[in-house]
Amino acid sequence: MFKLLNREFTFDVDVSNLPCGLNGALYFVEMMQDGGMSEYSGNKAGAKFGTGYCDAQCPHDIKFINGQANTLDWKPSPNDKNSGTGFYGTCCIEMDIWEANSKASAYTPHVCSVQTQTRCSGTQCGDGSNRYGGVCDKDGCDFNSYRMGDKSFFGQGQVVDTNKPFTVVTQFITNDGTDNGYLSEIRRIYVQDGKIIDNSRANFPNFR
Repeated sequence: MFKLLNREFTFDVDVSNLPCGLNGALYFVEMMQDGGMSEYSGNKAGAKFGTGYCDAQCPHDIKFINGQANTLDWKPSPNDKNSGTGFYGTCCIEMDIWEANSKASAYTPHVCSVQTQTRCSGTQCGDGSNRYGGVCDKDGCDFNSYRMGDKSFFGQGQVVDTNKPFTVVTQFITNDGTDNGYLSEIRRIYVQDGKIIDNSRANFPNFR
């Protein structure tokens, strides 16, 4: 379990061989620590065997949710005999620490109106045209330097030079500087060639 408040999460990455169109992803989700074994008597497998997964997209392709098989209205995938979608989805808060390649990067918190892993159905899942009516923010509130107006910050030969490895630091700042405070800021820092690089800032007319 990761306790992120008042802490930072750091990793080294090399995206020099990851071209446009591919996504190297690292993220956290608010699933139960044991995958739901203690909560649902039908769950005998637990997180060790992959049960209990959830995220802010409320995925329908999870085969077991809340200790029950997701077989109602199951539609097999035409491209993968081991995949498909069922009637239920499974939702929870998601923090995308890193979604990137050598051309672009983003980090994105996705909040939900439900606490911990929740099975959804119907409008709760935010499917199709009801994307914004579900219990989770599927789009999230992302930060992408290029889209935020700084087109020379991240990429090959840019301020953060993706031709070379670098370190990604994400800090979860609380309002009172303690582990028990409220999250007030998610701060991104890069380290490359021994140099600390602060994240770019949004650059829009009349934006402060």
